[in-house]
Amino acid sequence: MTVLGKNVLPEAKLGSVPFWRQYLRGFSQCAFQANEITGVIFVVAVAFYSWRMAVFYVLSVLIATVVARLVKADRTLLDLGLFGFNSGLMGLAMGNFYEPDTALWVWVLVLAAVVALIAVAMGKWLPIPFLAAPFIVTFWIMWFIADARPELIKLDLGPWPVENVRWGIALINALGAALFAPAVITGLLFLLGLLVSNWRHAVIAIVAAGIAVAIAEHVGIVGGAINTGFIGFNAVLAALGTAAVLEGDLRMAVLAALLATWFFSYINRTAPVPALASGFVVAVWVVMLLDWLHRRFGPGVHKQPAAVPAA
Repeated sequence: MTVLGKNVLPEAKLGSVPFWRQYLRGFSQCAFQANEITGVIFVVAVAFYSWRMAVFYVLSVLIATVVARLVKADRTLLDLGLFGFNSGLMGLAMGNFYEPDTALWVWVLVLAAVVALIAVAMGKWLPIPFLAAPFIVTFWIMWFIADARPELIKLDLGPWPVENVRWGIALINALGAALFAPAVITGLLFLLGLLVSNWRHAVIAIVAAGIAVAIAEHVGIVGGAINTGFIGFNAVLAALGTAAVLEGDLRMAVLAALLATWFFSYINRTAPVPALASGFVVAVWVVMLLDWLHRRFGPGVHKQPAAVPAA
């Protein structure tokens, strides 16, 4: 593993990555990185925002990694830390949207295992990357179940405040919101984690956040929603996810950021559940489809090579 271009840990081939590295990579996959140092930085970032959410994060990724190993999940996905990704988001979101009751701890642990099993199944049967779909589907189901469970008390987040857009705060908070922890220190640590792993991805994340903030301000979204980062984080994840899936295609990453901002805004307005990271998932899937169509039917696909003249 490299940090800022320097080897700090011995390289481990996929198929032979030890448990502790799988575990730490699970945290870093919240930004589509497979970097143990980045994972540690992300945990610290969440801890600055909420110690309880950080504990949920640590336990959820641990449970997911153990469950994935026990059921003999796809070894490549396991070695990359991808099963910890969804369960980690589940723990973070539960800590963000529900009152910190004692029962919530039990629910977080159970749901971490459930989400991991869904991710394993999707990784086996879904023909496209499952991204954050296991987390989103499970959280949405739980949103309705919670209405019948008195021990699950939803936080009253209230309406977004009406205020001027503060670009610097909005950009940094959009990075922190990718960990459901929109705060300046969290956003800066998130950026540091990306820089440690891949500086290009750090640039992509900032550009994506800027795209989302610009679009949201242009269409008149209330300043409070923009400044808290929850408008921009779907664009950040979509750009990073596209860069990872399509191996650094910057044009597609920018397109994904644009689409994610629109999808998130639409789902957030119309759905009876929190939009969460749904905009990013739909955007990446759409971009992948467009990329496949271009490669399958685009210009030059059916061109035959020029005939070599006879000697």
